[in-house]
Formats: sequence, C-alpha cells, structure tokens
Amino acid sequence: MAVRFLTALVLAACSGANQAPQTTGEPPTDIAGIVHVCSSCHGPGGHSISSTFPRLAGQQKDYLIAQLTNFRDHKRADPHAQTYMWGMAARLSNPTIVALATYYPRSRQLLARRTTLRKHRQDARSILRVFLPTASPPA
Repeated sequence: MAVRFLTALVLAACSGANQAPQTTGEPPTDIAGIVHVCSSCHGPGGHSISSTFPRLAGQQKDYLIAQLTNFRDHKRADPHAQTYMWGMAARLSNPTIVALATYYPRSRQLLARRTTLRKHRQDARSILRVFLPTASPPA
C-alpha cells in the first residue's frame, strides 16, 4: 500500500499534472501538407539544422509573413530565394501564409514543452529507483 502511494505521489509531482494540457505539435489540417513539404528543407516543425535553410520554429509571425510574401511576389532576390523559395511560395495565398506564420512560432514552444515533460518522467524514475530499488518503475 505504501509503495503504491509513494509511486502515485512521485508520478504526480513530476508529471506536470498542474500544467496546461499539452498539444501534439501537429500543424492544423489545412496547412499540414505544406508544413510537410517545408520540413524537407527546414526540418520537422521548422527545426532546421542546416545553415542553408533557416530555422522557422520560433521566428516571429510578422517576419514570416513578410518573407513568405516577398518570396511569393519575387521581391526577395538573393540566390537561395530564387533557387528554392520562389517556386515553393508561388501558390501560397495570404490566408495560408498567415496560417504558416502562426504555426511556426508555436513550434519552438511545443518542442520545449515535450523536452520538459521527458525530463519530468526521467526525474520520477530516478526518485522511484532511490526509494524502491528492487521495483521496476512504470514505463
């Protein structure tokens, strides 16, 4: 009985149960296909690791709107813009650009929340190992 209580107490303390509900980080369905195409160069959720393709996650909404609009309207003429983005942005409507610019700033926050939750789970398992060295912590 004490083991169950201790397990429940540790898991409740480290699970982030008092935090707001977490979202999956998935893009809205109306832009999911476009985000998938963007991830080919800019990485999943806009978390690029390439210096050629900038990170979109965490960028400011107004900046993304301006850049995507400039790519679409061929107002940004650097070599990478012409090579990669002019064609990609050519068919983006204003509402789609706004939806993308709303998604990517949140993407960085969602990654940080998932990382924090993972850390809470590791902390809970470590605490359980100290108090219950012979018991297997829950998965």
